[in-house]
Amino acid sequence: MIRAVAAAVIALLVNTAAWAETPTPQLMGDRLRAGELQPLEQDLTARLAASPQDDQVRFALGTTLFLRTVERMAQNMYRFGLQAPQDVQRQLPFFRFPLPVNPAPEKLDYEKMRDVFKEALAGFTAADAALAGMGKTEVKLPISIGLARLDLNGDGKADEPERLWRVLDSSLGGGTIPDEAAERFIITFDRADAAWLRGYTHLLSALIEFMLAHDGKASFDASAHMLFPDAGLPNSILNRQHRTPDEWFDPAPIADAVAAIHLMHWDVKEPDRLAAALGHLESVVTLSRESWSYILTETDDEAEWIPSPKQKNGVMPAATVTQATVDGWMIFLGEFDALLKGKKLIPHWRLDKGINVRRVFLEPRPFDPILWAQGSAALPYLEDGPMTDAQIWGQIMMMFEGNFLGYAIWFN
Repeated sequence: MIRAVAAAVIALLVNTAAWAETPTPQLMGDRLRAGELQPLEQDLTARLAASPQDDQVRFALGTTLFLRTVERMAQNMYRFGLQAPQDVQRQLPFFRFPLPVNPAPEKLDYEKMRDVFKEALAGFTAADAALAGMGKTEVKLPISIGLARLDLNGDGKADEPERLWRVLDSSLGGGTIPDEAAERFIITFDRADAAWLRGYTHLLSALIEFMLAHDGKASFDASAHMLFPDAGLPNSILNRQHRTPDEWFDPAPIADAVAAIHLMHWDVKEPDRLAAALGHLESVVTLSRESWSYILTETDDEAEWIPSPKQKNGVMPAATVTQATVDGWMIFLGEFDALLKGKKLIPHWRLDKGINVRRVFLEPRPFDPILWAQGSAALPYLEDGPMTDAQIWGQIMMMFEGNFLGYAIWFN
C-alpha cells in the first residue's frame, strides 16, 4: 500500500512538472485538438495565478473562455433540440451551430431561453475581463484553428463534425471554408487580435443585452417551434408534416417568421440592459481602433488574421486589405461613433428631422420594427442637427468594392 501511494505521488509530481514545462501554445493546441476546453481553462487559470504578468497565458485564457462560452451555448441549443431550417438559420446569429439531431430534447420555454443568453453574457464578460488585463507589448499565440474541436452536444467527446472551423463556417453562412483549407488553417494571433477578440465579446454582448432588455415572449411562443421542433413549445403542433414528398417549397418558415414580426411589439423589461448595450457598442468602436493601431505598426508578417496593407501573409486568401479598405473602415468607425454619441442623427424616409440613436438606448420605449419603418416609433427621438447621409455610406461602400458587410463581419 505504501509503495502504491508513493508511486502515485511520484507520478503526480512528474506529470505536474511536465505540464509546467509545456509551452502555452503547445498546451493550448493539444487541448484544442482533443476538444478539452474545460481542462484547458483550468490549466490556464492555474498558470495565470502562478504568473499574473504572463500576457501569452492571459491571451490564451481569454480566448479559451470565449470558446468555452460558444461551446456552452451550442450545448444548450442541442439540449433543447435546435434544428432550424437552413434559410432561417442564416438570419439568426446565435442559432447557426452545426448540431446533430437530439433524439430526446428537454422541454423549453421563454424563461429557459433567456437563461441560456444570460449564461452566454456572463461567459463573454469573463473572456473580456481576462483579455483586458493584457499590457501593450506584442504577444504571439499560434493556434491551429483547423484542427481544434468543440464538444457541441455535451457528450464529453469532440468528434470530427465538431471541429471549430465548422462552427466558424456556419457563422459565415456555410460553404466558405473548404476541408483542405481548414486543415491548414493556422493563425498566429497577436496583440492586435486580442483587442479584436475583445471587440467581438462586446458586440455579441450588445446583441444579447438588447434581447434581454425586452419582453419577447409573445414572438417566442408564436415562432420558436420552427427552431426547436420537439421541445414541447406551445405551437409545436404546427410542425406536423403538411407537404407531399414532391413539394419543393415550404411556406411554413415564412409564415412563422411573419408571425414573429407581427408580435414584435416588445415592452422594455430591463431598461438598464439597453444602456449596457450602448456601452458595449461604444467599446466595439474603441477596441476596433485599438486593434488597428497595433495592426498598422506591425513589422512582422506571420499567418496574420487581419493583415495590414503591407502584410501579405494573411490567412484569408480570398480577402485582401488595401489602404482604401483601412481608410473606409476608419470613416465607418467615425460615423458609427458619432451616431452612438448623438453627434450625428439618422434620417427617416418620411421625416425632415433626424433620429438620435443614443436616446433610443437611454430613453427606451417598446421595440416595434414595423412602427420604426412607418415612422411612429421614431417621433420621440427626432432632433435638428447634422445627419449621416447616403453620400458618406456610398463612399464607404465604394472603398470596400461593394462588400462592406463581409469585411465588417471580419474586421468587427
